[in-house]
Parts: sequence; structure tokens; C-alpha cells
Amino acid sequence: MRSYPGNAGEWKRLGFRCGLEIHHQIRTEKKLFCHCPAGRYSDEWHAEVLRHMRPTLSELGEYDGTALMEFKTKKEIIYRLNRETVCTYEMDDTPPFLINEQAIDIALTIALAFNCKIVGELHIIRKQYLDGSIPAGFQRTAIVGVDGELPLSNGKVVRVVQLGLEEDACREVSDVGHRIVFMADRLSMPLVEVVTDNTLATPEEAQEAAERISRLLRATQMVRRGAGSGRQDVNVSIDGSTRVEIKGVPKIPRIAALTAHEAYRQEALLALRDELRRRGFDGGDRPGRALEKNLAGLNFNRPELAGAGKAGDAVRAVVLPEAKDLLAWPLAGWRVFAQELAGRVRVVACLDQYPNLFHSDGPEGGLDEHDRRLIEREAGCGSRDVAVIVWGPPADAETAVNEILDRWAEVIDAIPNETRQAMRNNTTDFERILPGPDRMYPDTDSPPYAITDDRIERARVLVPEAPWERERRYREQGLPEDIVARLPISPHAPLHDWLVRAGAIEPVRSAEVLARVLIALRRRDVPVDTLSQDQLEDLLVALGDGRIHREGLFDLLPAWAERPGLSFAELLADLGWTFDSEQQRERVIEQAVQDALELARSEQPRDPDNLQRMAMGHAMDELRGRVAAKDVLARIVQTAEV
Repeated sequence: MRSYPGNAGEWKRLGFRCGLEIHHQIRTEKKLFCHCPAGRYSDEWHAEVLRHMRPTLSELGEYDGTALMEFKTKKEIIYRLNRETVCTYEMDDTPPFLINEQAIDIALTIALAFNCKIVGELHIIRKQYLDGSIPAGFQRTAIVGVDGELPLSNGKVVRVVQLGLEEDACREVSDVGHRIVFMADRLSMPLVEVVTDNTLATPEEAQEAAERISRLLRATQMVRRGAGSGRQDVNVSIDGSTRVEIKGVPKIPRIAALTAHEAYRQEALLALRDELRRRGFDGGDRPGRALEKNLAGLNFNRPELAGAGKAGDAVRAVVLPEAKDLLAWPLAGWRVFAQELAGRVRVVACLDQYPNLFHSDGPEGGLDEHDRRLIEREAGCGSRDVAVIVWGPPADAETAVNEILDRWAEVIDAIPNETRQAMRNNTTDFERILPGPDRMYPDTDSPPYAITDDRIERARVLVPEAPWERERRYREQGLPEDIVARLPISPHAPLHDWLVRAGAIEPVRSAEVLARVLIALRRRDVPVDTLSQDQLEDLLVALGDGRIHREGLFDLLPAWAERPGLSFAELLADLGWTFDSEQQRERVIEQAVQDALELARSEQPRDPDNLQRMAMGHAMDELRGRVAAKDVLARIVQTAEV
């Protein structure tokens, strides 16, 4: 197996192509098509609803392949409902309300941030989902802008094909066998979807593009933060293959490794296809046969197979001709082709407890010599044939057999269009067939919504400076890299920029407060978010002109956060940090220094340097934040020498 990462020449050789679909919840008070509150999560529920999904014909009389696959799973879908966050709209028992105006304004601003061309009218479309995540069986979505752009650090400009506004799906609680459970609190929360073209030519480009999209979204201050608020779908293909979607990548830093492994998986599958064609098979063939006989009564050694009969399960076998050495065919990330079959069986047949199949293609197939010979004899296998064994409830075993035959036929034909899930080791596993255009059709419950020029211009005013432009400027200001990473997407970035342009404070001092001190205090559960931008401005101006000093911020800010109603002047007076005159300031410093030196001498330091350090510590306990530390040290040195 090739190791990751490859170099640019490697990805060019493969014909690597990647596109992104970045989803991010936006910060609205209510959901997209009803008046339920958005962003309120709870694991408490007051009712449950049971549903089963079935596919419907498109306007052209076609069934979507994904919908047909989901229907085969025969899932029992449970929705847990909290009365505070769900209404009859989410359960598809009443028509949608008018679309959320606040969500439209936010989506317009985000679309303009990507330099998209704004549509004249919003047209609501239904996008079919039969995985149970949306009770209606479809998601309402609308295109807001098209033909935008995203610059990368190497000078390349990636096209943003479209920016959509749509409703989020339920939160999955569990998925075991034929029963899947969802919490409906997240359902119908507004989110935007940013879709790029497939010109990302390396895994590193794909990861950087996702990072830039995410940072620009956060720079608007209009999207939600925290776990689950943003999700990434990544589309990957190489020369000779078809588009494969990696669904719901949990963390952007994993995109490079995931896409690299997916590209190598596709290369290995193309090589496997060529080997099968060399062995005499052609695209469109469906080789293999399923034994009609239930093998549950045989004397197996494997406990899973030996106990199947007592459990009422069936043991079924599939014979794959000329498949010797091919189920152990290596794919990316230490995976082999047999795991492709296992993934399909797990999802479609709902046989989700591993191992869920065994095979006779070598010792990795999970069968000892006795069981292998027993199965090969019953199945009538030739010397180059491979038997695959599944077990489970009779109907599920039958579904598994057919899925194995279907997947084996797909190997000979081409790489199937799939949606795959990201695994912890940065490989992927089957999730569902990739949806086609037949899943989308107009929503007859929602009228078109006109977007006026005035509304677009109001949204344009709110477009933030691109984070990568701020990053460049902050590096020129000499800011440390950790601050360069944080400040451009902080709500405090405009305040920093304004104060620095006005010469009110040095860039490093301002940035340290906004991108280090506030974060450190927030992590200590200090409610610094209660402070307004105006209050932070007063603080930074005072820091810039020397009325307060850095050493006292960890005392001053918690006190202010607990009493945000105080003005800055009132806070300083309340803390005793103000001086009536320069003479009073000098008297306070002198007294603090004298007291500190006496206390330090009583502790009997071993040398003069220790005396000064100890005195400095005692003096700053009294003067921290009110007087600059360098001034106090100079006074201690002067007084100690005298």
C-alpha cells in the first residue's frame, strides 16, 4: 500500500480531482420554516414517533437509487420529540411557514462574502432523503448565490458553484440493526451549504479550501460555533473512476489524509477491475451464484455459524467464480476488498455486528481448514472459486446475498457512485448509494421569494474582510502566529483594526488582550462575553495610554465581567485603581515599595537579587494593573540601594 502523503506529481498521475460541500448552521433565533427556537439542544424528550420510509417517483417517473437502497434496509425510524423545540411542521403534519427572513439576510451576506452572483428569486426545492434523518422524507433547500470564488494561498482561484440555504436534519442517537433513533431538536435549523467545483488537484488543496471556507464563514459572526455546527462532505475521483462522496467529515484537518486514501482506494479498485477483465469478465456481467440451501445445520467450528441454527438464523453462501486472491486484494489504509462487501452487508442488510461475513480466500477470511472445506464442498467451489458466507435472520441473509452479488458485479463494471463515511484511521466505508438528480423536485408548498437590490446592498455592508487578508496584515504588524490564527475570525477583529489605525494602542498589546487574555478567562468560566465592544474599547484605550497595565487584566476583567453594568471609570474607582493626582500616585507607590522591602527583609533572602525579586512580588500584589511593573522595579532598585 502506498503511504500518505504523495507529492504533486503523484496526484497529477492519478488525475486527482476533489470538490467540497461545506455545511454550516447560521445564527438565527428561529428555525427555517417554522417559529420553533433554533440552537436549543436537549436529550430530554416528551414523545416518540415511529415511521417507515418508502420511495416516491420523481416528476419524470424515476426512482432515486439512494431511496431504493434505503427502502431495502427496512428501517424502523424513531423520532424523539421535545415540545420546546419541535412543532407539527417538523413531523410533516402541517405545511411550512414562510421562510425565515433573518436566515435569508444571513445567507445573502455569506454569498456576497464569496463574491457570488445573487439570484433574483429564491425557489424552494425538495431534496429527497430516505435515511430517516428528516421525517418528511425530503429536505427543503434553495439556491441563494452562484458563480463565486475562493482564492488559495498558491494563487489558484476555486470556483464556488453555488451557495444554498437549507434546513438541517435530526441528530442521530443510535443505529442498531433495523432500528434507528433520532432527536428532532436540530431538525429544520437553518444552514448554508457552500459547494465548490472539482478543481482541487491535491489533498492539501482540498484541506486548505475547506479551512478557508470555514474561516470566512466564522469571520461573518453569523454562523454557530461548537461541535456539530459545521460538517464537510468531500467529493473525490481520479482518472477512470466516478465521483465518490465522503460524507460528514468530522474535522477539517483530516481531509487531506481521507482524500488521499480514497484516491488510492479508487486506484486499487480500477486495478482489480482490470484483473477481473483479464480473467475473462466484461462490464455488465453478474458472475456468481447464491446457494438456495440454508447451511445452518452443518457442523461448523466458528461459533457464529455453529450457533445460527439455534438462534433461528440462516447461513447463506455465495460462490464467486475465478475470485481466488481477489477478496484479499489490498486497498488503501490496510483494507482489503472483502471489507467492501462487509460494508454493503452492514448497511443494506442491517447485519451490523462485525464480523458479518467470512470467506474462503485465504486465512484472512476467518474460516479454519475444517469450515473452509465444509463450505467449499457444499457450495461446489472450483479451485479458483471463492465462497462468501453470511448469517442472520433469513430475510436479512437473503438481502446480504444479493448485495454481495451486486457489489461483485460493480467491480467488473466501474467504481460505483457511493457516499462513504469517514473512519477513524482516515479510510472510508460504505454508507449509501450516491443520490442522483431524480431526488430533487420543486416544493409546491412554498412560493418563490423575490430578492430586491436594496436587500442585497444592505447585506453587502455586512460582508467582513477576508480572513486571509487580515492574516497578511497581522503578520506585518508583528503579531505571533497563534494570534494570527485566532484574531481574523474573532468578533473583536474590527475593534482591533480600528484602534490600531487610530494609534490608540500598539497592535501586539491589543491583539494579546483580544486573542489570548479573553480566551484564557473564558476557559476559566469568566463571563467575559457580557462585556460590550464599547467597554472593551475603553479598556484597550486605557491600556494604550498607560492608565492601566497588562499585569492587572486578570484581576480587572473578571471583576468587570461580574458587574458589566459599571462604566470603565466606575469600575476603576470601585477597585481603587484611580489616583487623584500625580502626587498621590507617587505616595502610593512609595508606601507599597517600603512595605514590600520590609516584608522581603523579614523573610531573610540569601542575596540582594532575591531581595529585589521578593519585594517586587509583594509590591505588585498591591499595585498590579495600577502601575507599570518596570516603574515599580526601578523604584525598588533605587530604594534598596539607598
